[in-house]
Amino acid sequence: MLEHVPTHLKHAYNLYDRTEKLGIENTCNHAHKVLTVDVDGNCMLCGCDAWLPISVANILELDSIDAVWQTSTAKLLQQDIDAKKYTWCSVDSCGIKKMNQIKDRYFLSINVDEGCNLACPSCRIQKINYTSGSQYESRLRIANHLVDLINKFDKPCEIMMSGNGDPFASLIYRPLLLNMEPKDNIQIRMLTNALMLKKVMPKTKIKESIRHLDISIDAGDKETYERLRLGGKWEVLLDNLDYVKQEFDCEVTLKFVLQRDNIDSVENFVELVERYGFRGNIMPLEDWGTMKNFSDHSVMNPAHPMNAKANKLLDKFRDNGRLFFHSI
Repeated sequence: MLEHVPTHLKHAYNLYDRTEKLGIENTCNHAHKVLTVDVDGNCMLCGCDAWLPISVANILELDSIDAVWQTSTAKLLQQDIDAKKYTWCSVDSCGIKKMNQIKDRYFLSINVDEGCNLACPSCRIQKINYTSGSQYESRLRIANHLVDLINKFDKPCEIMMSGNGDPFASLIYRPLLLNMEPKDNIQIRMLTNALMLKKVMPKTKIKESIRHLDISIDAGDKETYERLRLGGKWEVLLDNLDYVKQEFDCEVTLKFVLQRDNIDSVENFVELVERYGFRGNIMPLEDWGTMKNFSDHSVMNPAHPMNAKANKLLDKFRDNGRLFFHSI
């Protein structure tokens, strides 16, 4: 089944053991309920395409969302996972070893463009934003097709936008924001840096369908924010957070990727979370291949000279009910 792995994920494919796994008793229904669409229109049946990097179809070939779970490749994956073999699954990463992985609703993760108005060193080496050319046109075609499929889909579904860019900054996501007409069956989770939220959101019809708004800020003060969130302005962020506080009726989470260059901003971040009454999520730095000296920045690595300081700082806030710690 290697031929089904999208080209840009073949490097990840060899990171994992692709043989039948033994002794896993937990159950996963994601191959029947989950669809992740990437920048090339590839359809994967897991919330993270790197955990099951096998495309079962191209979204442009389908005339309904339901059709993705009916392809021959989808059936092979479903049978394998239902039998708890997990042959092509990255079981050390996805959580199946720890607990059942069950979705009550259908789940659609839209990752059709990595465009963003920031160039954060922890994520990318330069700003990415397609506004013309062949890649722009092909991705825009995928986005427009997805709008049509979503507007026809009538089953309970959570839609996630986006895991690889900012949907409010990307022109490729713009049709999804402006032309989606979600019915009561749709719940939306947005991940954004929020800098263009106030400008774009009033033009859409999706605000009432947003149940979760995750805002990535990585800082709690102006100096740290503008050093790490390259291209961002602290005052613009606060103006948009005020807008969210006033206009949104949903769960809002401020996200903080802990690293060497923002460790001294953690306390300010907690104060910001409490001031707005939002939730806060602190998580470790991940290696996306954009930092030449990643180990110098990864303070949650036990070998890092600032690891003890980081753990002591986090322990100070473990009992704060507004905070949760992802993989820390």
